This record gives sequence, structure tokens and C-alpha cells, in this order.
Amino acid sequence: MRALILTLFVGSILTVAPAEAGTNFTLRALDGKYLRLSDYKKKVVYLTFWATWCKPCLAEMKHLNKFHARYKAKGLVVLGVNLDGPETRSRVRATVARYKLKFPIAIDTQSRAVKLYNPRRSLPFSVLIKKGKVIKKRASFQVSDLPEIEKEIKAALK
Repeated sequence: MRALILTLFVGSILTVAPAEAGTNFTLRALDGKYLRLSDYKKKVVYLTFWATWCKPCLAEMKHLNKFHARYKAKGLVVLGVNLDGPETRSRVRATVARYKLKFPIAIDTQSRAVKLYNPRRSLPFSVLIKKGKVIKKRASFQVSDLPEIEKEIKAALK
């Protein structure tokens, strides 16, 4: 039991590494357009990996929708990369509609983005990218993380 609690705690700690170059990927977004990370190289990107069956993911998505609306004009782009498998993929559009998500969502059916940024397939998993450089990574989500996430976004936008 002690190991499980420690794992959960450590999993939610922010990983801070020296800025590394973000690697480009191309996915088809739900709206049918292509979503290329390189299209946002002059923006601050909050890349989030999620699934419809992941409750912490869904809790995070509601708040990311608010951050997207609040900071979009200042240069923030939230990009959602869905990792649902074939058995649950049909739920993605309904989930996006139910949560009224306004930021781009793509389904990573060929694991293009997940191999580059989230090879362990952790959920939720987020990557903050500024001018094409990875500046923060975060595994897991709790509501208590929100002030820190917002602080990181604001700092990246400066």
C-alpha cells in the first residue's frame, strides 16, 4: 500500500527538465483538418494526452477549456490528443460535445504524438511547449494542481 501511495504522489510531481526541442507531429483533428505541432511554434502550447474513460483526464479538460478561453488571445493554444483505443474511440466526439471543449482535439490512432511525448502512455499527461521547446511535463492531474498549472502557463506567456 505504501508503494502505491508513493507512486501516485510521485506521478503527480511536475517534471522540470532543461528545455528540449519539441518534435513535430501531424494528426487529423476531429474537425477534419490536420493538426501540426509546427503550426504553433510561435505560441505557447499546452499539449494534453487524454482518454474518454480517464476520470482525471476529464476533470482536467474542463479546466483546460477555461485556460484556453482565458489565455488564447495572449498566445496559448491547448491541444488535446486522445488515446482511446478502437473499443472506446466512438465516444470521443460525444465527450468533446458534452464538455463543450473549444480547443483542437485529435485522435492519435497511430501513436505518432504519444511515441514522441508520452511513450509510457500515462494519462492524463501534459507537456508545456514554448517556441517549439518543451519546458514542462506533468503526469497525472488533481484539482489542487490548477494554481500551479495556471502559474506555469502565465510564466510561459511572458
